[in-house]
Amino acid sequence: MKSNIRISIVGAGRVANILGKAWSHAGVEIVEIYSRNSDKANKLAEVLKAKVATDIGNMATNIDAVAVLVSDDAIEAVATRLPKEVARFHSSGITDEAVMGGENGVLWPIKSLNEESATDSLSGVPFGVNANTDSLKTILENLVLAVDGSSFDAPKEVRSKVHLAAVFTDNFANHCLALSQQILEESGLPPDLMKPLAEGMARGANKGTSYSRQTGVALRRDIGSQEKHLLLLSHFNDAESLTDFYKYLSKHISDNHET
Repeated sequence: MKSNIRISIVGAGRVANILGKAWSHAGVEIVEIYSRNSDKANKLAEVLKAKVATDIGNMATNIDAVAVLVSDDAIEAVATRLPKEVARFHSSGITDEAVMGGENGVLWPIKSLNEESATDSLSGVPFGVNANTDSLKTILENLVLAVDGSSFDAPKEVRSKVHLAAVFTDNFANHCLALSQQILEESGLPPDLMKPLAEGMARGANKGTSYSRQTGVALRRDIGSQEKHLLLLSHFNDAESLTDFYKYLSKHISDNHET
């Protein structure tokens, strides 16, 4: 399906690859790719059938917008080197789009864009959208529609809180799952033993019932069982930090559910 949207992309990393390929597949024309890493820029440009820009300050301006898909810390410095007349947007959940100057906006997917999810469909994924002009906001909403996503209004005050919630939902929860897999691996046990628990946790997340489904020795204030866990943890790699983390989480659960 052909789209009438024309954009360029600054960046050639994971996010640029995932979003760029999704937009291109949906018929969005990717005009130019710019990256400090010329090898990555050439590779992505070839896949997206785009030109490679060698000077960010001279990128094409006869387009709808430039997607600034770089690390959060680099957004401001990169965007301010763009031609002043071209609209620009980033895909960060926590960075204020105003730091880019000019006509600016944000299109932030609430999805972990990692190697494992690189080929996942973006269908149904919520995107936080905001812009300082109605015309750019319409373009961003159409970019979301192109990949069959759903957009919601996300000024920085809203987006920052959603981003914070996302960190707890994905980054922190995933870290706990990784620690679980570490314990199983070091014990010579298969990680799929946790599948029923992980699926139950996901159901709680989907239904919004995570607080009420909390169980475990921390909730019950079962000190004897917690002491046994701490003794076990002392035999694993990185025992000291694991022990401190276990104690902190257990106390937080106990305090948070105190009646």
